[in-house]
Amino acid sequence: MKAIFFEKFGTRDVLQFGDRPEPAPQQKELLIEVERSSVNYVDIRERQGTYNRPETHVGGIELPHISGLQAVGTVIAAGSKEDKVWIGKKVVAYTPKGGGYAQKVVAETSFCVEIPESANADLFAALPNQGLTAYLLLTASTQIQPGESVLVQGASGGVGSLAVQIAKILGAGTVLGTASTSEKLDFIRSLGADDAIDYTREDWTKRVLENTSGRGVDVLLESIGGNIFEQNFECLAPFGRHIIFGSTRGPGQPFAPRRLMQKSQTMTGFYLPVFLAKPELIQAGMEFLVKATLEEKLRPSIARILPLSQTAEAHRLLEDREIQGTILLDTK
Repeated sequence: MKAIFFEKFGTRDVLQFGDRPEPAPQQKELLIEVERSSVNYVDIRERQGTYNRPETHVGGIELPHISGLQAVGTVIAAGSKEDKVWIGKKVVAYTPKGGGYAQKVVAETSFCVEIPESANADLFAALPNQGLTAYLLLTASTQIQPGESVLVQGASGGVGSLAVQIAKILGAGTVLGTASTSEKLDFIRSLGADDAIDYTREDWTKRVLENTSGRGVDVLLESIGGNIFEQNFECLAPFGRHIIFGSTRGPGQPFAPRRLMQKSQTMTGFYLPVFLAKPELIQAGMEFLVKATLEEKLRPSIARILPLSQTAEAHRLLEDREIQGTILLDTK
């Protein structure tokens, strides 16, 4: 099968397009002929070797490696006798061990959800990793209460754009999103956000306070880091929940945890692979995402569709922050 893989860590140049052995499904696994896959920022970190560094404390990957955390395609084989009923069905799959940058991928049966044959593969290929992150941020790291306000940092990206929509579906009141360009701000408003705010402006926190009658937001989803991390606390309400799921600008300065006592606030870290220890939450999240998409309550935003052979360009677009939404890979 054709695949994108790398045999050493480094820049986009280490990505290779070529033949790799076809994976074989084990017990409770399905083999999927991939129609669409997609690119996540996690894939870039994998390629750079970030997760293999001791200081990251999250394990690592073995080389050579095929990245790709999600796929849509048709089941062509099953590792368990009881799972043979899946053969021939169209599914969306979460593949936390990678493998999605290929014409065929193996996925755990419990991490697959059947979708109609007529379903738009593009929409569902954008869901699993980003969608699960957004869903679990709002239902497991915290639980949104009806009417609560939410601020999504970096709301034009794959996770952020879904988080804005999911927050509304779950009953949030005021939902705000941030970005760094006017084009991205317009995009965030089109998702249904009550306001879109330029976080590069010095007074961006005042805009958040204006939207919340001076109180601040109840839930803040943080993925930027750097100096933005510290500024978040200027617009976090009493009892507010500050949830960290990324640091595109770096980790920033050390944080004194006792400052959370001043307004009885909490701060929570989020890393999706940890939730593999609770597969029932992953499964519930996948079912929620598929159902909401089929009902047209949730619409993933597709930034670009590129051939599998151009995955390095997809990485460039993501690294250079040139896109809004998700980049898909056409494996045909």
